[in-house]
Amino acid sequence: MFSEVEMARDVAICANHLNGQAPHHQILCRLLKDLIHEKACREHGFYLGITALKSIGNNKNNNHDENEDNHQAHILTFPVSFTCRTFLPARGDILQGTVKKVLWNGAFIRSGPLRYAYLSFLKMPDYHYVHSPLSEDEKPYFQKDDLSKIAVGVVVRFGVLAVRFKEKPHKRKNDYYVLATLERNDSFGPISLTGSDEPYM
Repeated sequence: MFSEVEMARDVAICANHLNGQAPHHQILCRLLKDLIHEKACREHGFYLGITALKSIGNNKNNNHDENEDNHQAHILTFPVSFTCRTFLPARGDILQGTVKKVLWNGAFIRSGPLRYAYLSFLKMPDYHYVHSPLSEDEKPYFQKDDLSKIAVGVVVRFGVLAVRFKEKPHKRKNDYYVLATLERNDSFGPISLTGSDEPYM
């Protein structure tokens, strides 16, 4: 689930951004922006934050030809090694998150950086859908006979049944999608009425 992994990647930065500024600071800022834009990878999961900067190598573009495109000649590429805290959802994990939307066939839950955990009504035993078409103010919810509710804003503990990784074009905002379940564990279900669902990055 949560891990700290060592990673290495090339960081490209415009030479003009280094004029009069500390190069390490600018390279680190560029690396952080790249990780935020990428959001996640298949191998390690969501990027939560850089915990240590191991090394920054020399610019790889030292041997540009004088006739090379002017734009390319001003792009510097530095190999960077660092450690990063990550979150990789996996089948069998037990998570908790806040219900963001309720439909007749299930609910969508957000857990930290995981925005898309879908809990089908087929995977919440003994809950039934409640919705009053006569009341515009009352939002739909699922409820058990003991009156416990799964509604928007409620924090729910759930199990991970399946995980799918989706890589976006140009690796911008990659994401994970999870199928959730409340089956086979008495601790699964609503645990609070409110909670924090802010992402880590």
